[in-house]
Amino acid sequence: MGTNGIERGKVLSVLSVTTLASFLTGLNVRLALVGFPVIAHELGAGFDETLWIIQGFLIGSTIIQLIVGDLADLFGRVRLFNVGLLIFTLGGLASGLALSPHMLIASRIVQGVGSAFLMTLSITILTDNLPRDVLGTWLGINQIAWRLGALLGLTLSGVIIDVLGWRWIYLFYVPMGFASLIWSMKTLREMYRPPQKVCLDITGFLLFTLFLFSLAMGLTMMLNAAKWLAETILFMALAMILFTLFIAYERRGRCKALDLSIFRNLQFTGGIIAQFLYSMGFGASLTLLVIFFETLENYSASLTGLLIIPFELSFLVFGVLGGRISDKKGFEIPTITGLLLAGAALLMLSRISATTSPAYVMTATILLGIGAGLFVAPNTSSIMVSVPPERRGVASAIRTLSFNIGFLISLNIAVISLVQVISYETATRLIIVEGAANIEENVMTSNFAKAIAEAFQTQAAIMLAGIPFSLMRIILRRSGGGRFRETA
Repeated sequence: MGTNGIERGKVLSVLSVTTLASFLTGLNVRLALVGFPVIAHELGAGFDETLWIIQGFLIGSTIIQLIVGDLADLFGRVRLFNVGLLIFTLGGLASGLALSPHMLIASRIVQGVGSAFLMTLSITILTDNLPRDVLGTWLGINQIAWRLGALLGLTLSGVIIDVLGWRWIYLFYVPMGFASLIWSMKTLREMYRPPQKVCLDITGFLLFTLFLFSLAMGLTMMLNAAKWLAETILFMALAMILFTLFIAYERRGRCKALDLSIFRNLQFTGGIIAQFLYSMGFGASLTLLVIFFETLENYSASLTGLLIIPFELSFLVFGVLGGRISDKKGFEIPTITGLLLAGAALLMLSRISATTSPAYVMTATILLGIGAGLFVAPNTSSIMVSVPPERRGVASAIRTLSFNIGFLISLNIAVISLVQVISYETATRLIIVEGAANIEENVMTSNFAKAIAEAFQTQAAIMLAGIPFSLMRIILRRSGGGRFRETA
């Protein structure tokens, strides 16, 4: 595979840093995935606090996305990438030392900020250093590193929790984080200089941050709407007002945290919408599987981690295949096929019950991994190459932003679905405090299973809704002579 004049050693050095960062973020996410019921129980967290422990990392990585591109242009993409590694590692250390749910939530938010720099800038740095004809393949390989970290996390998480305690699922990778920082500082060199002076949009950033926190709080209050109805209405109304103010300011402000003009590029817009719907469909799926295995089936954290590994393996294999197909045939075939297969897998999971065989669930999760793997790298590549080099930082930030918001909404929709069938108090007892063994049998086998199945059904519908936007991009591409173009 050629590199069109770019030295192989340079390519490998860049990949060694970006893939190591991806490995650490994957390790971090999956180490905590199967352990959240244990963490919540030992810290005495309620169901709402547990939700924030899960989504705190996501919120932190989302709020900073709007200014990651401008900060990178101001301070340098490589320098900010290294700062992200430091924040990410220190946030993990603080998480492992947390003494209360609120301390853990705050630490996870901080760690999420560091993760935002890594997730956004690793793709930007790769795009800066690699030619277009191999970009999809290397983005797929970068995704492999994340999946390998996830695989290791799923394999080790139960053992770490059982032998060392839950704190070590955060402390485990701190030494690797510092080692990665040293390697990055020695290896990466700045390749891009902004064409003009950078202007930071602090007002837009604050408006968006307040909007996202208000939205997250409003969705959290919906978990117990009978008790928190007034607070739910207040936060959701505040979120709508702040979002409206944000959009209005971004359209008229001199400095723009979110340059809305980039959405005039319909190829870019179609890719972002498709990814947003994908993330809404996929977001809560693994969390729901953990709840299904550990609560409904009474499996241990160790066994639950092992049962999720087939998803990671299938994503790993087909993530590379999707990138290769995209490089040779274009993004259309793998993205549409990926959404179809992932939607079919979620429909399969919408039929699960307390008596569903593990083989059926494994088949569905493998299919989900195949679909997700085929979709992600080609869609990411198509988004990044649809914009000129000077806008790739902003494009990458928006790409990650859309994924995170979709993921956040997905998680909340799924949890709200659960408490529509079973009460908030029962959900707390069932998932966090007592476990399935001490809950009435009819709740376990009927209402709770039904709630999980309905959540998967909603996710399937959202996932499949992304297909028309990928089809739309085919028409746009052909009308533009087969090349990406920005429309007026």
